[in-house]
Amino acid sequence: MGLDWNPGNKPKPGHEEEFRRIYEALGETTDEVERNALLSRFEEISVSAFETLGTPRVGHDEAATAWARDIYEKNERDIPFEDWVKKIWGFYVLPLVAPCDGLPLYTNGSPAGYVESYAFRGKFLDDCEGIIGGALLESAYVSKLPDGLLPYGKALIERAEAFAAERGIDLAGLEKTPPEDPDSDEFRLHVVMSAGRWCIFWAERGHFLDSYW
Repeated sequence: MGLDWNPGNKPKPGHEEEFRRIYEALGETTDEVERNALLSRFEEISVSAFETLGTPRVGHDEAATAWARDIYEKNERDIPFEDWVKKIWGFYVLPLVAPCDGLPLYTNGSPAGYVESYAFRGKFLDDCEGIIGGALLESAYVSKLPDGLLPYGKALIERAEAFAAERGIDLAGLEKTPPEDPDSDEFRLHVVMSAGRWCIFWAERGHFLDSYW
C-alpha cells in the first residue's frame, strides 16, 4: 500500500463554513450523483494548491508558454506549435515555481503524473516509525483539515528534534547536505523534518491534507 499526501483546496473568503460542511459530507456520502454535485460546488468555493503557489499557466503566463515551446521543440511534433499548445492550454507548470517547503524533495509527482510534484510521498514515513512512533505514523494515513494538520506537522518536527538531540545529530547540517543513505538515521530524520515542514506550509496557508493510499 502506497501513501501520497496532496494539499487539498482551501475555502474562498466567506465560504469557510460551507467548505467544511461539504468536506465532511464528501467523507460520508456513497451516492455518486450527490458526490458529483458536492464536488462541483466544492470547486466553485475553493482555491487550489496551484493558485496558492502562484503557478504559471500555459497560455496565460509567458514563462509557462515558453516552457511549453521548449517541450515542443525537444520532441518531434506533426502539427504547428500554435495548434499543439491549445491541447495543454491552462496547464499549470510547477517546475517554474520557486523552491519552498510546499514542493517536497520526497515526491512521486511529475507533470501530468498520477500526483503533482507538490505531493509529499508519505510512504517514506513507514521507515521512520522509530523516530515518530506508531501513533503519528498511523495518523499519516488520515486526511486532516488545517486545524489538525498544523499540530501534526509540529509534532513531527518535535519528534525529529528530540531524536536528533538524543543521538547528537546536527539537523542544520542535514538541511545543507541531504543524506544519501536511505538506511541511515540521518536520512530518516531528513524525511521526517521535510514532512513536518510540508504540513506546516500548507496548513498555515489554509489547505488540508488529502491522504491518498
